[in-house]
Amino acid sequence: MLALAVLLHAVVLRALPWGAGVGGDVGSAARPAMQVRQITAAVVLPSPPAPTRAPRQPAAAPDRPARAAAVAVVGTVPPAAVNEAAAATEPTPEAPPSADTGGQAPPSFATQFAPAMVLSYEMRRSGLRGEAQLVWQPRGERYTLALTGAAAGQPLLAWASTGGFDSAGLAPERFVNRSRGRDVRAANFQRESARISFSSSTASYPLLAGAQDRLSWMLQLPAIVQAAPQRFTPGARIPVFVVGARGDADVWTFEVEAVEALELPTGRIERALRLLREPRRPYDTRVEVWLDPALHHLPVRVRLITATTGEGNEFALKHWHALPP
Repeated sequence: MLALAVLLHAVVLRALPWGAGVGGDVGSAARPAMQVRQITAAVVLPSPPAPTRAPRQPAAAPDRPARAAAVAVVGTVPPAAVNEAAAATEPTPEAPPSADTGGQAPPSFATQFAPAMVLSYEMRRSGLRGEAQLVWQPRGERYTLALTGAAAGQPLLAWASTGGFDSAGLAPERFVNRSRGRDVRAANFQRESARISFSSSTASYPLLAGAQDRLSWMLQLPAIVQAAPQRFTPGARIPVFVVGARGDADVWTFEVEAVEALELPTGRIERALRLLREPRRPYDTRVEVWLDPALHHLPVRVRLITATTGEGNEFALKHWHALPP
């Protein structure tokens, strides 16, 4: 009986949950507690310092070439013009640099203008022969200048320049170009904001001192020569910043080519001063002009020829008369 009771007692002890590991397996029960302490110790121990990483390259590094190009542009364009171009939704073209002036504004010259008068020309254009008239009217601090031409009773051109005078000579405010079969185009010299804008183009340029339009140069150039004729011998150069009505602008450099005799419908001129402006790009204008010293150096013959096509206008003086002051 005693043996049976002991046997039953052992069976009961093994059946209890907390009896697992009793009798020779106590070490296996202690292991989880040790693991828990090790985990707890790992949590409370200071974390090792984070590994040192190589410095990251700035995000703007790939743009360095573009930034360098922008700096180069700033070096050749006035800062104000660069700021305006950056703010615009469309790039704003600036005045084209000219190798003749080193990318700078042309120098200013003293001027001496002719009195008011009308010059009548024989006109040739694309095989047509007609007549043209240049009307120059200075009135105090203002001027008006108009060139009209027609052939076979049909108008070929109507150009007009209006403005005033400043220390550099003529100071145009508006140039209007009306040609056969084309709409009216205009260039506006905005002297308050020192910009040149156009009616038919989004182009815009800085208003440089001495800037002229495609008509006013015909009075500005003679006035420069008339003020100091001894300076303008063959080889002398006169750069003038000239603006058209279609958004074009460039420095026209006139070089004195020769002093020569010239036969005109109005008669013979013994010592006409011939100047030439060579074009610098395709479809640019080649300008050849003869100035008469006996007529305030006003143009007595003019050729305006498109470089690529060879077409253009030619004017030869027929007669002239003075207007009342």
